[in-house]
Amino acid sequence: MYTEVSHRSKALTETADKDLFSKRRVGLEKETLRIDTNGKIAQSDHPKSLGSALCNGQVTTDFSEALLEMVTPPCASVGAALDHLVGIHQFILPRLENGEGLWNTSMPCVLDGDSSIRIGRYGTSHNGTMKQAYRRGLGLRYGRRMQAIAGIHFNYSMPEQSWPLWQQLHSFDNQTAHSTQTIGYFHMTRNLMRIGWLVPYLFGASPAICQTFLPSGADSDLATLNKHTRYAPFGTSLRMGEIGYRYKEDAPIDLSVRHDSFDNYLADILDHVTTVHDAYAEAGVVDNAGVYQQLNANKLQIENEYYSSVRPKQIPEKGEMPLLALKRTGIRYLELRSVDVNVYDPAGMHIEQLAMLELLMLFAWLADSPPLLPDEMAVNKRNVQLVAHRGREPGFKITRDNEQVKLVDWGQQILESLQPLAQWMDAQGKDRIEHGGQVKNLYQNSLQQQLAKLHDQTLTPSARIVDELDSHGSFFKMVMTVSEAHRDNLLKMPVNTSLQNELEQLVGDSIEAQQVLEANSTGRFSDFLSDYFSQLERTAEAT
Repeated sequence: MYTEVSHRSKALTETADKDLFSKRRVGLEKETLRIDTNGKIAQSDHPKSLGSALCNGQVTTDFSEALLEMVTPPCASVGAALDHLVGIHQFILPRLENGEGLWNTSMPCVLDGDSSIRIGRYGTSHNGTMKQAYRRGLGLRYGRRMQAIAGIHFNYSMPEQSWPLWQQLHSFDNQTAHSTQTIGYFHMTRNLMRIGWLVPYLFGASPAICQTFLPSGADSDLATLNKHTRYAPFGTSLRMGEIGYRYKEDAPIDLSVRHDSFDNYLADILDHVTTVHDAYAEAGVVDNAGVYQQLNANKLQIENEYYSSVRPKQIPEKGEMPLLALKRTGIRYLELRSVDVNVYDPAGMHIEQLAMLELLMLFAWLADSPPLLPDEMAVNKRNVQLVAHRGREPGFKITRDNEQVKLVDWGQQILESLQPLAQWMDAQGKDRIEHGGQVKNLYQNSLQQQLAKLHDQTLTPSARIVDELDSHGSFFKMVMTVSEAHRDNLLKMPVNTSLQNELEQLVGDSIEAQQVLEANSTGRFSDFLSDYFSQLERTAEAT
């Protein structure tokens, strides 16, 4: 199986220019909760010393006021992206107040119910009000606990000059209205969803949770370590499982999105953001005081509410909806969203992991990609959930082509097909990381590490976490101990002075930018919102 990947890898290594991949770009987004000195979710405001959460593109917040999000710019390599992320950590840590720290894992720290998860605040501008109202809607629809889960997004763009080669390797005759680049990225999206289960197996690092994450009296099939900790003995990534990011099972709603063509993908999401859902309408868009509790009563408030392990992305113009930017100009890069924060790494990930994620992107670029139909979509989703909860069981099987196959066998077929590509990537030049010097044979070494995990599940981060729970006494104590050690180590490491100065400049610039937005936010917020969503009406009329 995957002989086409091996053959195309060989053709690539024999014919491609050695500088072909020099213009690929890697970006990282990492979420992490701020915690107080007792390990509870911080109740303080986003630190002013970090700038405006609304306008600072590299240090912002996600759902919660306590859920920091660190965003690197597009970088020339996985090493450069990791260096930049480490630098953002080094900028944030000394600026946290009152002894606060960072909770370096995906599943939340000690919670005191939904009320302890403060929704992010973004000032008084119309843009900031909209951002907060959207988050109120998420809390209303799905509960706040789910929104406190942290993760890593791996953003990847192929070099523009790679797409004619992709068309040649696949003997692809583009007869669509979209560019070959857009069609190629959509093929990659489907392939990444097909092999999506491999990411939680190799890199899942959330097999355990703090008991406070579960609502009082909630039933769960998780094993009990003690009154503080629940865990899945063979689990890999509860974040990607039934208690992680998902839509409520008790509020039936059809949010399926077709992946057989890019046009159908866009059409389905457009339908979801324009179709009223009765339960949301009944809950109300504004409260008695006229405060927006959600942006609208549609099945999705905006396109970002559609949860998927892979998102095709485009950079919108000012005020443009991302969905319409995607429709107007096609796909610019992909966002892989299924990566856990690894408690054992100071920045939540390591260089070999990022190299493997890049190889999986290239696997998706090289592999055949037939239309992804609803039945296979359901299988892909089920495979990920099964691996999330039971992926390390001996002899564990998942579904491929309507047959049950051993996870180990399927994983080995994927990874072995990448060996020629790993050799070629290493031959292109040495990836460097600021604090580790040159990394020799990065991609080949990473590939061997992942193959070893298939044959020995104790090498996975999830197995290590489960194995160490007893010695620490609880999930909380383990994460707290390791997170504090990472803080100390990061603060002792040499810093990139130029990057620190750049981040300091962003603080001031972002505060000024928010002030300008607030000064220019005249008129009623309801009119601003109506104008924003009128883009959808104009698109519908033009279609």
